[in-house]
Amino acid sequence: MLCKAAEYGFEYVELGHSTPVTAMDGIKKALSEGIVKVSSLHNFCPVPGFARGPSPNLFSPSTRWKSESAQWVRHSKNTVAFAKDCNARAIVFHMGSLNYFFYDKAAALRTKADEIGFDKLKEDKSFQAARSRFLRSSKRKANRAYKHIADNIGAIADDFKDTDILMGIENREGVGELPMESSFVQMLELAKPYGFVRAWHDIGHSKIKELMGFCTQEDLIEKTLPLIAGWHLHDCDESGKDHQGIGKGCIDFKSLKRFFDAKRHLFILEINSSVPEGDVIDSRKFTEDMLS
Repeated sequence: MLCKAAEYGFEYVELGHSTPVTAMDGIKKALSEGIVKVSSLHNFCPVPGFARGPSPNLFSPSTRWKSESAQWVRHSKNTVAFAKDCNARAIVFHMGSLNYFFYDKAAALRTKADEIGFDKLKEDKSFQAARSRFLRSSKRKANRAYKHIADNIGAIADDFKDTDILMGIENREGVGELPMESSFVQMLELAKPYGFVRAWHDIGHSKIKELMGFCTQEDLIEKTLPLIAGWHLHDCDESGKDHQGIGKGCIDFKSLKRFFDAKRHLFILEINSSVPEGDVIDSRKFTEDMLS
């Protein structure tokens, strides 16, 4: 896999949240041979041995349950240790989601959006009303979750000491996932005592949320820009399908270019494995030209 990345022209890679423990020796061998370098990891990396496939939400830092918090802390510590071994500069983290016991309002709202069609959401008054109700009802629930998140970040703070590794809190595409766009800065403020915490901006995710009317990409970027450590770059079409090759969707990268700082930020192409090889190579070249 890493040899293929090098063949495509990538000097650095992000190790993802589907990396099994059995791949660690091979990864370290590739790094020692200089095939590629590691810029970042995506928690959990490696994936716990009992998990199968991508598992970024296997345990949640927003949970109120001590047993789950303990598992999140344990496996996040493993990721930090692996990041040190790989000389990575950052780790991307998911922050969990709003918790519902009976009726999942977030899932219901997303289902409604899919039924209506993303291209019609701006004109659909029923969806706009449902979105407003959801935002009002979720504010207090999110605030409680942020306190749990801050506590769990504190539990792994010592692992970041004496390193230059940053924790990147990623904006999410899921309706009920945290942090919410309206309180992203509030979440970052709670984690401010821990100097390693930053924002990590996913272009495709913010486009999905823009299509749903939760925010605009530019507004979310402007609010968090001073603390952005890195970016996940990929395209998204008007139906809300993201992780596409750059230029295959509706994201206006030219208008967003002014926010990119090649000297300060990390840039990761996070493209679906089903995307043709040629589109992956074209996306790399587009990004390099854009940042040069």
